[in-house]
Amino acid sequence: MFGKRRPRTKAVDDKTETEREKVHKKLAYRTATEGIVLLENDGVLPIKPGKIALYGAGAKRTIKGGTGSGEVNERHSISILEGLEKAGFTITTMKWINDYERLYNKSLNEYREEMSKKTSVFNPNRASEAMEIQFSYPYGRKITDDDINLSETDTCIYVFARQSGEGSDRKLNNNDYNLSESEMENIRKCAETYNKTIVVINVGSTFDLSFMDDISGINALIYFCQQGMEGGIAFADIISGRVSPSGKLGDTWPKKYDDIPFAREYSYLNDNLENEYYKEGIYVGYRYFDTFNIEPKYEFGYGLSYTDFDISFIDAEIDGINVKIKVKVTNTGNEFSGKEVVQLYISCPQNKLKKEYQRLAAFSKTRELKPGESQEIEMVIDITSLKSYDKENGSFILEKGDYIVRIGNSSRNTEPCLVLALDKNVVLSRHENICEPQTKFEEIEPPEINYKDDLSSLKRIIVDSSNFETVNHEYEKPATYHDEKVDRLMKNLSIKEMIELVVGSGIKSSLFNKNYFNAPGASGSTTSKLVKKGIINVTLADGPAGLRLQRTSTVDKRGKIKMVDAQLELLNYLPKLSKKLIFGNPDKDVLIYQFTTAFPVELAMAQTWNTELLEEVGRAISTEMAEYGITFWLAPAVNIHRNPLCGRNFEYYSEDPFLSGKLAAA
Repeated sequence: MFGKRRPRTKAVDDKTETEREKVHKKLAYRTATEGIVLLENDGVLPIKPGKIALYGAGAKRTIKGGTGSGEVNERHSISILEGLEKAGFTITTMKWINDYERLYNKSLNEYREEMSKKTSVFNPNRASEAMEIQFSYPYGRKITDDDINLSETDTCIYVFARQSGEGSDRKLNNNDYNLSESEMENIRKCAETYNKTIVVINVGSTFDLSFMDDISGINALIYFCQQGMEGGIAFADIISGRVSPSGKLGDTWPKKYDDIPFAREYSYLNDNLENEYYKEGIYVGYRYFDTFNIEPKYEFGYGLSYTDFDISFIDAEIDGINVKIKVKVTNTGNEFSGKEVVQLYISCPQNKLKKEYQRLAAFSKTRELKPGESQEIEMVIDITSLKSYDKENGSFILEKGDYIVRIGNSSRNTEPCLVLALDKNVVLSRHENICEPQTKFEEIEPPEINYKDDLSSLKRIIVDSSNFETVNHEYEKPATYHDEKVDRLMKNLSIKEMIELVVGSGIKSSLFNKNYFNAPGASGSTTSKLVKKGIINVTLADGPAGLRLQRTSTVDKRGKIKMVDAQLELLNYLPKLSKKLIFGNPDKDVLIYQFTTAFPVELAMAQTWNTELLEEVGRAISTEMAEYGITFWLAPAVNIHRNPLCGRNFEYYSEDPFLSGKLAAA
């Protein structure tokens, strides 16, 4: 079938959906249902399937994930429109949606023309420059009285959408971070004329929600985020009540952009794209808002359900350097089952070292609890995780004093439940300050913090300082690694070959198919020049919402693989001659396929607060790696969300290092 030369690839020539795809699709759905966050609900939700008015850029063109290396080329992605229809809803505003489709296609064609001019000469090294030109979804035409009358319903859903990604930060002056005037008018029109108006945010980061104060009549607000290939199904099941929302925010949503520390110095706003100064230090997200007493729009860890829960502290005990805390969670509602996230925060002593007001120290998600059902949970706090860095002495230390444990279901909805009292200062590790800043700058100075909690009635556990050990780190040149097999291979390599092995062959090799083994669409590969010396190339695939591989490729009679679906979006806009060189002919050559799963983006995964679920996602992706021959997955990504204008926030988990670390590890 492949002619004289069969390519070395694990891509298959059978397009039939596999059992693996079906299983992973269900996992993507489950992850999406737990990652959608209900921000507001006056009782309008859930709603039974029936006639519904649907508007907005994200209705049919729902954004499943960000652009660039975070893209995933799945078989099919279900939009909110499709998901609602599959769940039994009848969309009665198809005229407006069809008009939007025409406007979308017109805008896309104009964008393609612009991109074609900028990529008139193909150069793979200029890919990152082209990525800076982001396609902006049109907002849609004005909603008219005729649209509303023809919809024949009292219920409306408006989905606004924004896209961003690698190489393309969001801007303040072009409605990337706020609604356009036309969207404001449309949402106001819906809120005034429909009895039930639900607004949905289809954006991969926090967004300006000041419109909620300006427009009355909005009954529910949902942060859909970017929920992967099964997001539309998950959304329909959430709003219909088949699933009770359990997502919790992984970021603080400010009332206004300028509430964020040094907001006007971020990225392009200070006219300095060469240097970025992290003047906020540890005071990122809720650590800043809580310490500086700034009220957010929605706090870190916040999210509503269709039911209510009671979280009560049972008891705690210390075991060496670990504190085991038992809590009881009860579904106190009468109608809906649901899941709750228990969150433990610690307020550390304010002595020599400046610290935030509180930090997340443990969390756990319950199973689905029926009305009246309870679950006991044991959570463990490693006391060493409460350390702070003493730069003057190059040490991580625990300062003596009271560590107040707070229990609740969001950073601003907690109650003190326990005091851990450390009898004296503990040095956990000693270091050398070997990475001093090359440029000096002043970090933010926090206000003096005085905890006003009444601790007299709380259980008090004495933490014995003698239980901790001090680790001394030596900064010496590490010993050279030796392995018999590796040493034998290395002896046969020249210095030039060693360099080639380290550098790899990158995207050029992937595009022009010079690899010994090929995983079409892989973001990189090591060199294939050393096969005769016993070293075959390994492949690297982008992430983190799944494997970014080519969905469809061709194989010609010489065994050469070419893409059908673009490996990178910008390749679609190349001149015809360039495209002819790198794109295959599906009418002439053999088609091969790699169907990977588009899971919710990392930000949406973080909003599940479910480590067990994310372990399943990790296992699923490893299965797909083995299936298509991927050696390394370039994920997870663990950058911290310090500003909502970062175009790649969707690829990262949270503003909080503890939550990010636990979920990335899972």
